[in-house]
Amino acid sequence: MRTIILYCLIITCFFCLNACSSKNNPVELKTNSVFQYSTLSALLEGVYDGEMTIGELKKHGNYGIGTFNALDGELVLYEGECYKVTSDSKVVKVSDSEKTPFAAVCTFVPDTVIHIDRALKLKELELYVDSVVPSNNLLYAYKISGSFDSIVIRSVPKQEKPYKRLIEAYKAQGIYTFTHQDGILFGYKFPKYLKDVNMDNYHLHYLSTDKSKGGHLLNCILSRGKVSVAYIRYYSLQLPDNIYFNTATLTNTKSELLKIEGGKK
Repeated sequence: MRTIILYCLIITCFFCLNACSSKNNPVELKTNSVFQYSTLSALLEGVYDGEMTIGELKKHGNYGIGTFNALDGELVLYEGECYKVTSDSKVVKVSDSEKTPFAAVCTFVPDTVIHIDRALKLKELELYVDSVVPSNNLLYAYKISGSFDSIVIRSVPKQEKPYKRLIEAYKAQGIYTFTHQDGILFGYKFPKYLKDVNMDNYHLHYLSTDKSKGGHLLNCILSRGKVSVAYIRYYSLQLPDNIYFNTATLTNTKSELLKIEGGKK
């Protein structure tokens, strides 16, 4: 009888400890799974405020891109540190308490590395990478590091309420061209069937190697470097819980996005 009671106590303790452990552990992340907060269509409609903190975002990955509340700069998450690129292309490290209205992050583990040993314009680079990856139906994360003959980047200034739609807000962006740069491009390419939640084309942010300048990529010439590619098969989306998102009319206007991405004023 004493033996049976002892076994019962051991089993009870085991389940209690296991329950406590599960409650305190962070969410287990699958390799190369992307977590996204909010949608591209919401950003296009001027939903620039979210309740997701950078600290919460980091629990879902150590690599990614996005923006900050009030559209206050371009976001780059790299090696667990979060950077803000301001509208004058300057880079500052931000605290975990800052918030984002739109971001996508992962724990980056490359499946393949493509070496570039000749100068390629951005479109040539994109077409070459597309010819190497296995399918148009996957989501891809990219890290493109190397030397750039030239690079054209932008960042939008902080917005004031009432917020304008993105097609209007981007007109005040700062556009900068730099030559002979060493740095890294970070970002994703989503498949076409997810175009309403994120860009179904290359979406890349830039940081110089010395982290002195950066921004949203508009154009570049990569002279040499390497393209690390992660194949993404797990994707999760968290929607904002605020009045701005709940009352917005979300329609992804492709023509507006093309204009914004083209950097045309």
